[in-house]
Amino acid sequence: MTTPPSRLIELDSLRGVAAFIVVLHHAFIALPQVPGWVSWMLFSTPLRPIGIGRPAVIFFFVLSGYVLTRALRAQEASRPGSVLSAPGWLGYAGQRAVRLGLPVLASLLLSALLQGLVWRGPMPEETPHLTGEAGWYEMWTWPALLLQALLMRHGDGFQLNPVLWTLVHEWRINLLLPIALLFINRWALLVAVALLGAGIAQLAGMPEGGVSLGDSLPQTFIASAGFLPAFAAGAALALGRPPRLDGPQAMAAGIAILVMAASAHDYGVIAGSVLLILLAQREGRFAEGLRHPALVWLGRISFSLYLVHMPLLLMTTHLLRDGGSPLLAAAIAIALAFPAAALMHRFVEQPAHRLARRIRPPSTRLSPAAIPYQAR
Repeated sequence: MTTPPSRLIELDSLRGVAAFIVVLHHAFIALPQVPGWVSWMLFSTPLRPIGIGRPAVIFFFVLSGYVLTRALRAQEASRPGSVLSAPGWLGYAGQRAVRLGLPVLASLLLSALLQGLVWRGPMPEETPHLTGEAGWYEMWTWPALLLQALLMRHGDGFQLNPVLWTLVHEWRINLLLPIALLFINRWALLVAVALLGAGIAQLAGMPEGGVSLGDSLPQTFIASAGFLPAFAAGAALALGRPPRLDGPQAMAAGIAILVMAASAHDYGVIAGSVLLILLAQREGRFAEGLRHPALVWLGRISFSLYLVHMPLLLMTTHLLRDGGSPLLAAAIAIALAFPAAALMHRFVEQPAHRLARRIRPPSTRLSPAAIPYQAR
């Protein structure tokens, strides 16, 4: 399949790298223990995103805010009212529901199938949290699977696929992104509103950087507000006029990205993510590297890779629970994740995209060329 000229394949590649970082992070935290030097490398250097995982997720959120707002802005400019109207918003919401929902459901069904094949009860108490208490801690049921597919769980409720907590926030905040078009000439106000929402979330007991979902369904909405600044930063970048970085500025941005990669604070990661998006769109060796076919392919399957790797890691961990090596289990899961993601992209994600395009209201139908980039 050829890539449309207007598609920002460099951002695809960045998303693929971020997805791979999440895979490595989950493989790392599935290990009961690692050498001290490995821990130092993954917590005290720019490799920190592998150690804690959260920076890659924050980058996903910033990138999602950028590419979706960019697409919505182009769509509204081409067909006024196709976004900023009730029918337009409903079409957009339906499209997002299909694009996200069908792959999510497929990942849950895959996990349910694998658990039914290999599960012999909960893992021992000393098992790392991700593969012990968070995932496959009980046999799945249809009601539980349905609630997870609808993204209506909290805490460790996504036991079939723990990574779905991020989709809870992405789905909700994506539904609000059309509102960002009202801030085209006031992007700073958009960021201020988002920061206010995050501040309210902190006052309600959701500390920045420390809570993923909360302990109840109502708390998940408060937790979602805590991620508003990440999406707003990406949206503001799409609404404003991003500066063109010259040579020294690009070098300074690269250094800043490396420093912020080692940051423990979400806002530092958000700033680094914005710089990374700017740097990827500047012609040079970095952008050329991101256009390498291997990275482009990784970006193409990134959403599927994100969704399938945890069920596979849970499967290999349970298969090798008696005397097997956790490192071997993680290595096998990583090796299986890539072909599984390619299959899911081909047979689930692409059909979901085609189906999503069909539910656009006829009055707002656009040619593919009118949309510069489609997220996931």
